[in-house]
Amino acid sequence: MKISVTINGVLRDILERFQLVYEKYYQEVKSDVVCNDLLKYVHFENTEELSTFLYEEAPMEIFGQAKEKDHNVMQHLVELYKSMPLDYKLRVVSDDFGKSRASTLWFLAKYGCCCDEIKFYSISDIDELWEETDLFITNDVNIIESKPKNKKLIAIGEDMIDPNIDLIKNSLKDLESFEEIHLENEKIK
Repeated sequence: MKISVTINGVLRDILERFQLVYEKYYQEVKSDVVCNDLLKYVHFENTEELSTFLYEEAPMEIFGQAKEKDHNVMQHLVELYKSMPLDYKLRVVSDDFGKSRASTLWFLAKYGCCCDEIKFYSISDIDELWEETDLFITNDVNIIESKPKNKKLIAIGEDMIDPNIDLIKNSLKDLESFEEIHLENEKIK
């Protein structure tokens, strides 16, 4: 079984860190940052200005110095990894690009991530990610909405609602093992 876990929103709290760094360099956000539509919180007029801030001006402060989504969630992922069957493969994925990729690698190293593969992707690569994945653990709406019928999906976050979701967990830490997920024989709802 091939398992993919998204970094942002499952392992890393990027939204809180974005808010802190933005307020450090600019001004207070319009309201607490709680969703990925960052433009609605800041003074930037377009995605180009936002991208410059994220990926050129402050990627290490935002992506590298972010905290874990939940305390010790990375350690929990390591325990899941160490206890998974030998024929399972674990991949962590992130939609970073540019300088944020190096920052993400530093974040993963800092928290001691263990996995078989790290992959960076763009929105145009999501179908390819699904081709290489049996089970996705994510809170990324684009990945959730593109789920093929023959694959399984665990969404992280209490407010997740989508017919494509097979199982919802509040945190990755709520998953006891990868073995509890039987893809071939039963639906995990």
